[in-house]
Amino acid sequence: MILAALVQFAVCFLILRWLLKKKPGEPYSKKSVVKFVLFGAIGIVLWYCSSLVLPLNEDTFFGMNPILSGFLTALITAALIEEIVKYIMFRLAIRKNPEVVCWLDVIIAAIAVGVGFTLLEDVTYLFDGAGTIVRAILPGHLLFQGLMGYYYGKARVTKQFKYHVLSLVIPILVHTLFDMFIIGLMSIVGSSEALTGFTEEQLMSLPYYSYLIPMLICAVVVIICALIALILFLRKIAVWSRKGEKQELLKEEA
Repeated sequence: MILAALVQFAVCFLILRWLLKKKPGEPYSKKSVVKFVLFGAIGIVLWYCSSLVLPLNEDTFFGMNPILSGFLTALITAALIEEIVKYIMFRLAIRKNPEVVCWLDVIIAAIAVGVGFTLLEDVTYLFDGAGTIVRAILPGHLLFQGLMGYYYGKARVTKQFKYHVLSLVIPILVHTLFDMFIIGLMSIVGSSEALTGFTEEQLMSLPYYSYLIPMLICAVVVIICALIALILFLRKIAVWSRKGEKQELLKEEA
C-alpha cells in the first residue's frame, strides 16, 4: 500500500501547486505555505491525542444496523473531531496573516491546511489497504477544507454569524456522508481487517448480510460524487481567479 500512499502524496502536491497559482494578487510566500501545511499536520497529532482520551472507538457502535452504525461512527469518531481540530488549526494558520486578504485567499489557505492534514494522516493509514486505496483516488479532506474555507471566507466578508456556523457544520456533514457507508461495511463484518477475509459462506451467515451489496453500491456512489464535487470545486476556484470573483476584502473579526 506504499504505492497508494505515494500516489496520494503526488496528487496532493500537484493540487496544492496548481492551487497556489490561482491566488489573486501577490502569491503566498513559502513561509505561509509551509505554515498552512504544517498546521494541518499538527491537527493530526491533536486528533490522535484526543482519540486516546475519548471513550469511543471505531467499533463502539458495531453490531447495530450498519447504516446507523456507519453514521454514528463516522460522525462521532471521525468527522466531528477531525473537522473541529482542522477548523481550529485553520483559524490559527491564517490568523493575522497579512497575505490572507480576500475571500479566495481564505479558500486556498484552507485547502493547503487540508493537504497537511491529509499527508500526515496517510502515514497512519499506510498499511490499511482499503482505506489507503480510496484515499489515493480521492483526498477527501481537500474537499472538506474547501467547503470550510468557502463559508468562513463568506462569514468574514458578510459579517454574518450563520456562515461561521456553516463553515464547521457543512464539512462535518459531508465528511460523515463520505465515511458512513465504508464504515458501515466494516461494521457488518466486525472490523476493517476482516472486510476482505471472509469466505462466501461466512458472509452469508452474517446478521446484516443483505446490507452488504447496497452499502457497497452507496459507498462507491458517494466516492464518485465526492470526486466529481472536488473537481468541480477546483474548477470553480480557477474561474473565480480568472474572473476576479470571490475576491472581496475580508473584514476584521469581532
